[in-house]
Amino acid sequence: MEIRKRNDKTDKLWFGLVLGIVIPAVCLLLFWYAKFYPMSLGDFFMRQFNPEVIMKIVSLCAMPDLALFYFFINRNKNMAARGVIGAVMLLIIITLFVKL
Repeated sequence: MEIRKRNDKTDKLWFGLVLGIVIPAVCLLLFWYAKFYPMSLGDFFMRQFNPEVIMKIVSLCAMPDLALFYFFINRNKNMAARGVIGAVMLLIIITLFVKL
């Protein structure tokens, strides 16, 4: 008996990478809306352009990526989980670049 892996369109590296970038961006917008809504988004970014504050905000916004990674691993979507890890690595690199 041959076991075939079905053609799963969501088990792609790019799918996990895109979701791993979009979800923290949405969380950042929700954070801005919940805490600083009367302030414009541009003023929010200019006000928060302190390396210590940026590290805290990015860490907070990257937390949902853990749930996304867990979701993909439990569903045996390993390539999508790798994409999420790649997105987190990209966030780390960007954060370190901004901090320096």
